[in-house]
Amino acid sequence: MTKAWPEDWPGEALLEGRTRCDLPGATPTEESATRHGAGPAARAHRSVFHNPAMAGCRTRSVLLMDAVVRAGLLGDGRIRALDGLAASGLRARRWLNETSPEVADRIDAVVCDLDPEALAWAVANHDTHPPLGRDEASLVTVEGDLRQRALDGGWQWLDIDPFGSPVPFLDPGVQSAARRAVMEVTATDVAALVGSKRAAGLRRYGARIRLDGLAHDSGLRVLIATIARIAARHDRAVRTLMSIWDSHHLRVSLLVRRSATDANALEQHLGWRIAEPADAEVAASIDAGLHPFGPGTVDAPSQPHALLPLSHPVDRSDKRVSGPLWTGPLADPTILAEMTDQRAEALCAPTEADLDTLADEAGVTEPLHLRVRAVRRAVKGLAEEASLPPHSGLFLTDHIHHHIPVASPPSPIRVVEALREAGHSAAVARYGEPAFRTAAPWPAIITAVIAVGGSR
Repeated sequence: MTKAWPEDWPGEALLEGRTRCDLPGATPTEESATRHGAGPAARAHRSVFHNPAMAGCRTRSVLLMDAVVRAGLLGDGRIRALDGLAASGLRARRWLNETSPEVADRIDAVVCDLDPEALAWAVANHDTHPPLGRDEASLVTVEGDLRQRALDGGWQWLDIDPFGSPVPFLDPGVQSAARRAVMEVTATDVAALVGSKRAAGLRRYGARIRLDGLAHDSGLRVLIATIARIAARHDRAVRTLMSIWDSHHLRVSLLVRRSATDANALEQHLGWRIAEPADAEVAASIDAGLHPFGPGTVDAPSQPHALLPLSHPVDRSDKRVSGPLWTGPLADPTILAEMTDQRAEALCAPTEADLDTLADEAGVTEPLHLRVRAVRRAVKGLAEEASLPPHSGLFLTDHIHHHIPVASPPSPIRVVEALREAGHSAAVARYGEPAFRTAAPWPAIITAVIAVGGSR
């Protein structure tokens, strides 16, 4: 544990959510002056790593922890929560400061990092800006490699957010989990998970991914499958709570619980994704309960994709094939239902008083409405997907003309409206491309798409 006060304190002030964080001043470089996009210009942009592009991810982590604990998924005892690659420790501090009081009072937060300077800044921030109304709340710091430190064991919450692939941390993470625990895992080696770097994807995740519009959805499924296989080796089963593609990273949140019986059933949730499936493949997907849309029609005989069970024979050299991957649900609807704009604003949005204090103490000013917009944006569209059946499919509107004779790419918002008017559940997808999710029959999807985009 480190208690050394940072030499350059207080550095540069920022406010993320409603949590104040002071960081070492940024080092101006030619790259940082000209670069635009997600994340810091480089890991050396500050002497303590901080990625502003992960603010939305940290906001969702606060809401997820709040929803999971209030739902009783982790029992009614203390919550030992480890921010495993913590850097500035901001994520753990936001857990303590922004979750509901009844949740925050149960959290024993620990931040782990290899960098003693980062831990010193985490402690100084916690001592100087303690959680609102919780002056006695503790933040324990542990210096060292997460792969060793995690094995202290008994974690009810474990966050793994590395620079690159999470694979080296997954086995010790699973082993260190309590009998029921939440694991949140981030992967920034997106190229390996979506098929851009096929050799790396096969080496790290044991899967091949077709590089197409659904590649990020497939990447999420490969990441879940990887964690689920590791969990099964330790007699544990996983249940997906939330899966997100956001900017430069993929992130999955899973409930991990000890159950040899459920771990034995792992293969029931693994399989393949087939692009441009043949009729026989669609039929096999329907028989496996993975394809609620039914077969093709005379007017639109082909469909964009289908999921197949692991037992189905496939030619892995076939470029249409992705997998093996997770074929189960990507989220828990009861959790998604908690990811509302209103809940995000209530827990994570700062007040005028917060901004006035920041302006008075550090000269940082920004309109309140921009701060509120940022926390609401973090959960945009998630609650809308809560009402969908588990095996709802993802359809990209810019690519659907390959399968439905439509004059122009339809608006996903209008397609969803048309499907709902016809009595089917549907939602605009939170995805990096225009898309919608539904489990409606294929003829109903055809009708809605043509009604919106016109027939050609």
